[in-house]
Amino acid sequence: MDDLSMYFYDVKYKEIIREKTETEFEKFFSKVMQTKYKDDFMPCRPWGQEGDKKNDGYLISERHLFAVNGPHSLNQPRMIKKINSDFSGAIDYWEEFFDKWSFVHNQDSLPPKINKELMKLGTKYTAIKFTFWGPSTLRDIIFSLEEAYIRDILGPVPSKINYATLKFEDIQPVIKSISKRSNPRKEDLEPVPENKLLINGLSDPIIGLIKAGLIRAPLVRQYLDLQTELNLGDQIADTLRRHYEDLRDNTKLDSDEIYSELAKFITDPNKKDNQVYMAAVHTVLAYFFEQCTIFESVSA
Repeated sequence: MDDLSMYFYDVKYKEIIREKTETEFEKFFSKVMQTKYKDDFMPCRPWGQEGDKKNDGYLISERHLFAVNGPHSLNQPRMIKKINSDFSGAIDYWEEFFDKWSFVHNQDSLPPKINKELMKLGTKYTAIKFTFWGPSTLRDIIFSLEEAYIRDILGPVPSKINYATLKFEDIQPVIKSISKRSNPRKEDLEPVPENKLLINGLSDPIIGLIKAGLIRAPLVRQYLDLQTELNLGDQIADTLRRHYEDLRDNTKLDSDEIYSELAKFITDPNKKDNQVYMAAVHTVLAYFFEQCTIFESVSA
């Protein structure tokens, strides 16, 4: 796996964690664990009115029981109630089988009240080891696997060879897709300041994708220069700028998440598993980043 593929996998993992909630997150967790631990991991599916008896998976060799919760948004009282409900139900039905109990969640971090609840359980049930598994734990498990398994879990991603062989015609479908959403407005675009990557607080994987795209970004300029439609580049720049500003001003997404949403905005869903096409998507995005269309050019 080259470093560019690793950047893509890292970004794709964060997108999956953000988008998969509730039962989809539970299914994702189960797939990761089954891939890593094979028959040592025992999934447990709900069964009629009995449900799953508060068992979202069991690691046999470690006597380790899991409760998985992937809410759309964090609600402290609801999650605390969920923790206690899941654990009390597990004790009632599975007590003789587990010595470890982990609450698996999809949040970057948890507030003090929720962490305290885990400590309270650990104080009361000293024979059981309690832990919280957040996205970083699942990420470590996934990236400990061979690339074929990572690809199976996260899907295909571009590599350096896809960028190196990117051709003029590969840019065309991406530009055409964006141009359909454009609202014409003439304005000059200024070159990107050298510290723009740092100003916006982008992570190393996102910076890596932008830098890789900038190498082939001249293809985008060549394509736009040859188009007969007047000001097509400015029209597309305006469309991307408007979408960026809407994400910046009306969501709580961080810079990495905004970049991912912009990539999704210009991607044809039917082509998202096409590695050459996705290399073109990020090349186009890098070009308009360089032209100061998206993200901030000066620090606030």
